[in-house]
Amino acid sequence: MTVEKYGVIFYKGTSNIGDDIQTFMALRFLPKIDYIIEREELDTFVSKNHEMVKVIMNGWFFHNAENWPISPFIYPLLISMHFTSNLMISGYLDPYNEVLSGFGCEFLKKYAPIGCRDNHTMKLLNNCIGQDLTYFSSCLTTTVDLKKKKKNSKIIYAVDVDDEIYEYIKNNSNLEVKRITHVVGKKYQELSFDERMKKVENLLTDYYNAHLIVTSRLHASLPCLGLKTPVLLIKHEDNLYPGRLESFYDFTNSMSKKEFLSGNYDVNHPIKNPTRYLEYRDKLISSCEEFINKKITKKVSDKEYIYWLEKKSSFQKEGFIKLIKKNDCIKKDMNKKIDCIIENFNSEKVSLNEEIKYLKNKIISLENELESIHYSKFYRIYSKLKRILNKFNRSK
Repeated sequence: MTVEKYGVIFYKGTSNIGDDIQTFMALRFLPKIDYIIEREELDTFVSKNHEMVKVIMNGWFFHNAENWPISPFIYPLLISMHFTSNLMISGYLDPYNEVLSGFGCEFLKKYAPIGCRDNHTMKLLNNCIGQDLTYFSSCLTTTVDLKKKKKNSKIIYAVDVDDEIYEYIKNNSNLEVKRITHVVGKKYQELSFDERMKKVENLLTDYYNAHLIVTSRLHASLPCLGLKTPVLLIKHEDNLYPGRLESFYDFTNSMSKKEFLSGNYDVNHPIKNPTRYLEYRDKLISSCEEFINKKITKKVSDKEYIYWLEKKSSFQKEGFIKLIKKNDCIKKDMNKKIDCIIENFNSEKVSLNEEIKYLKNKIISLENELESIHYSKFYRIYSKLKRILNKFNRSK
């Protein structure tokens, strides 16, 4: 009898603990972990006995788009997914999302419907596979359940906010204010999987017991909904990630930095979190539990794997050629614009040099004129004095 296998996606090189929070959320649904699968190498994964491995594929995808579509040894639940708009293939920007066409699109259709974490991803995938095969799932981080007794610590956590916001909180509350970040470095990356998951659990426990969380981070705000900890999400004014955060502004209490600093939120008496997330949270839990309970014991045959490798190779080759051509066109267009700018600059430079030459000549002319005026005036005064002197001498 074949035993079911389970895997979890893990991004070892992350600079944001939010990626590990996503992994931690998927873990709660797994009865065990047979494989820890690197997010940026999803296409190279091969299970030991060529069995299909169940994986909840939530989170952010991805830095290296050439790993799409994923390995045929992964049996995925495509839910709570976010696709970045800046997909890269071997250093080439993919502005037309070649990675989500052809063979990549076939994969998505095979495992549809796709649960999209945000409206940006829904729009992206609707253009790829059609709106009948996508839906807004919300984020898996809202399903957090620490199964611990809540301890009210009376601490306000300022998570990745700027100095002005941090100082405002400190100056307007008598409670302890702790400033923390979700940014992690090399030391964190070198920790083991278990150590990193413990770090996440400790962080979420702090959030769970907090008086209030004020943050600009999606994965600080959304887990707080599940933890039932009051949270205020500060809106991004630079719109760096359009559609990513906006999808959740009505899930949490949220406002702009200007609104917050104008006194529109009392940090000492936090507002209760909205409950709109609950309907999506329950569906997320139900979908994950149904997926885990579904029996999958299929193995991938050598023939199927070879076929997948051939398709993948052809897809990548075709995609690379298209991308190179598109990037060449972009490069040519940019070179034309640069040439035009240089030409205009040179033209303006000639005009400017002529203007400078004219002004220099004008200055010389003015200096000569001034000198002439000066001597002329001096001569008149001298003549006048000389006449007066002569008159005086004659009068003697």
